[in-house]
Amino acid sequence: MYITVPDDKINLVKSILGRLEEISNTKIEFDEKTKSIRVFPKDNNAYEAMKVVSVIKAIGIGFDVDEAMKLMRDDYVLDIIDLKDSTNGPEDMKRIKGRIIGEKGKTKKIIQEYTGVNIIIADHYVGILGTIEQADIAKRAIEMLIKGKEHSTVYKYLDKAERELSLFNVNKALKEGLDNT
Repeated sequence: MYITVPDDKINLVKSILGRLEEISNTKIEFDEKTKSIRVFPKDNNAYEAMKVVSVIKAIGIGFDVDEAMKLMRDDYVLDIIDLKDSTNGPEDMKRIKGRIIGEKGKTKKIIQEYTGVNIIIADHYVGILGTIEQADIAKRAIEMLIKGKEHSTVYKYLDKAERELSLFNVNKALKEGLDNT
């Protein structure tokens, strides 16, 4: 699997390649000429290689190393929304990014607080890093904003989704508790 990162992130990524190899059961090569990274799964374990690629992608779009390393866990995912798919030029891109960020960062902060995800808005991407359930909720909220939904509608969705997720987690914990008795 090949991956590239922006030039300003190459040294940061190169600094963690050895650590990623150690914890992932992969072989990672950096090609100085093409500035590309190739990840080879050992023992045909493509899943581990895909997790390494996700870590590198996360760093490439702006997540810090510690946050990106969470992607080595099985319950964390990286969702990337390409705003080019939803915009008609630079002014539209700026408007949509503004809707996602909100006044003084309020909207982005609310989505992060409700869901527990980390969000990066850079260039023409929105990166969402969190647990699978949390990332799905955050992605839906951001997609609602992209489609022009009112902020209040998105906040109501987040409130409802948080309650449902909490209830799901309580029921899951109760079931696991009963199964262990």
